[in-house]
Amino acid sequence: MANDFEVSVEVAVPADTAWALAGDPVRILEWFDPVVQVVMDGDTRTATMGNGAVLVERIVDRDDAARRYSYEVISGIPGLTSHRATIAVDETGAGSRVRYRQVATSEIDGYDMEPRLSGLMIAGLEKLKAVLEGASR
Repeated sequence: MANDFEVSVEVAVPADTAWALAGDPVRILEWFDPVVQVVMDGDTRTATMGNGAVLVERIVDRDDAARRYSYEVISGIPGLTSHRATIAVDETGAGSRVRYRQVATSEIDGYDMEPRLSGLMIAGLEKLKAVLEGASR
């Protein structure tokens, strides 16, 4: 089981450019299709999904210099006992790498978050790449 996993994408834009989009908790609307609405209230983000689910998340750690922020899901995922995700942007020789890491636990026996989320996150990161590289041309 993998309730601690990471996915990433290489992007042919500078890290600061990638961070401007990936590092803005509201702009997830531009690259993560399952989210259809986002409302920020201080450090709390409420994300409404296309299937009607409403996730309430708290931004718990933000470091613009390191190009990284983490959030925890407070409510909206049945059976979840803890969830922390981190979005980070690293410089690479050819541009940047955007990483998504998630650690979760559940009261549901045999719960395995990776097959539930990794495909969605990879698709989101691929869209992020397309948006960033399309915008840089």
